[in-house]
Amino acid sequence: MKYIIIKGAKSSGKAETINAICNRLKPEAMKRVYFSESGKVAVENVKPTTKIPGGTYIVTVRKKNILVVSGAPTQQKKRITSIMESVFRLNYKPDFAIVAMCGLEKLKDFSTSKELERFGKCIYETKIWRIPSYTYHLTDEWNKRVSYITAITLHNL
Repeated sequence: MKYIIIKGAKSSGKAETINAICNRLKPEAMKRVYFSESGKVAVENVKPTTKIPGGTYIVTVRKKNILVVSGAPTQQKKRITSIMESVFRLNYKPDFAIVAMCGLEKLKDFSTSKELERFGKCIYETKIWRIPSYTYHLTDEWNKRVSYITAITLHNL
């Protein structure tokens, strides 16, 4: 599996960036992965046009499954290994992944980038900052950021 890591501080726009990328990918199907307190994992179909809040999703584009972790593992309080194993147990084999990651993982035993190496190859890693504007989605910086990551994703599917 190939993957992209999007690093940033809290409120830097990681989930919003991933949401915009998913919209531009024009997914055929989208499923949200739920983790219960008891350890059970379930998926729920959501409309492909749904805005993705922070969380874990499986998005289908060109008949390929993309694991989308738009809420950083530390924010979800779930290690990426646990997320990956849960997705495998649900009988999904991601062909690609887009993972949000906190710039500094302060929680004990969290090392998202190191853990991801066991599952595949990082083809792109970027650090993003908050775009200081209420109309950030109209800026060139935003468009370039989303367009570039979308192009990399489509090229590698």
